[in-house]
Amino acid sequence: MEEENNPPIIIECPHCHVQVIPMANNICPSCREDINNKQNVNSRQVVLMVHESEELPPYCYSCSAPTDRYVRISADEESGLETLIFGEKSPESTSNVIVYLPECELCSDSEIELIEVDYENQTMKIMVDIRFEEKVLQFRAS
Repeated sequence: MEEENNPPIIIECPHCHVQVIPMANNICPSCREDINNKQNVNSRQVVLMVHESEELPPYCYSCSAPTDRYVRISADEESGLETLIFGEKSPESTSNVIVYLPECELCSDSEIELIEVDYENQTMKIMVDIRFEEKVLQFRAS
């Protein structure tokens, strides 16, 4: 008997871009959207992982236009246990990730879609234009 090709157990939801194990009815447990329905999915947007100290090429993350403007994105994580005990943030218990993302003036009113922050590895996953991702991959290779 031949083995059937089973789909991957963990997939990226095309709606929220979180790695999930779909529920039995193909619903994403994170955003509750049907992972097979890609009707409202923007195929020009992809998730890009950026390291905190990484230099990025001078193109807008949102439209890929040349730019010399950068915006600061930061995320902070505080130790839950110490917050319960002390109730305040202390520098020793806070981890943060800061990324400088190129953004043109036309896209400055757009909200940056932060998908995930990995405090241990000091990275962020951000929604970007597919052309910007290509430029980043070329920049990293050079």
